[in-house]
Amino acid sequence: MSEILAQMSEKFIETAHEKIARLNEILVLLNHPGEDEKSLLEEFHREVHSLKGMGGTFQMPLVSKLCHKFEDFMSGESIASDNLIEDCYAYLDRLNDLIESGQAGDLEQADTWLANLPQKGSVVETRDETKQNKVLIISPSTEMVKEITPLFQDNGFEVTSATSAFRGYKAAVLHKPDVVLAAQVQDEMDGAELVRSLGALQALSQTKCAMICPDRRQALSENLQGVQLLSEANVTIDVMNFIAVVVTA
Repeated sequence: MSEILAQMSEKFIETAHEKIARLNEILVLLNHPGEDEKSLLEEFHREVHSLKGMGGTFQMPLVSKLCHKFEDFMSGESIASDNLIEDCYAYLDRLNDLIESGQAGDLEQADTWLANLPQKGSVVETRDETKQNKVLIISPSTEMVKEITPLFQDNGFEVTSATSAFRGYKAAVLHKPDVVLAAQVQDEMDGAELVRSLGALQALSQTKCAMICPDRRQALSENLQGVQLLSEANVTIDVMNFIAVVVTA
């Protein structure tokens, strides 16, 4: 039985990645004038719906829940605006991270994985009227993200997260957050390398960066100019102090 379940999981992951790849291709095509926008949007809806069904078939209920939220968000959309495409990328990144995390069958993690995704009406509220500061948290630890997120939200920040360094880099370039908070320990690259790369981008010259380190003294040797070093052991207090500095700056 365990072998059968492993084969099912492997098949699900393989097929889900293929569908997510196609959804990303559709978004790229929608950015090019002259494409059949209506047909592409219809295919996009079908692929998301298919992923939702797969979640039920392969006992991955969080995938079904996330896709259901995605469908609600896309409901009634007939024009692929730049804002809509950007928000769809946020959903696809979250889906991909969820599938890779191995937590897609754990409904107790639903609040973490469904939080802070774009919603109907959020575009106007956060982009046009009073600007809401944005923070991007980059950490492979969903527990750390879950612990830190309320601290920012309670202080008026819009929070997004990424569970890998590469996706975090992409999200930072795409969304240009006011704050980037990265864990030093990442899966693909060291957090210090990540924040150095982000700090070198002219588009993010106004972004404040901080890194959560297992050992702040050791991290001092990383030559991170303008990056605040926070302690992993004292993360809640250090993040609150960092927020206070950002808010009053």
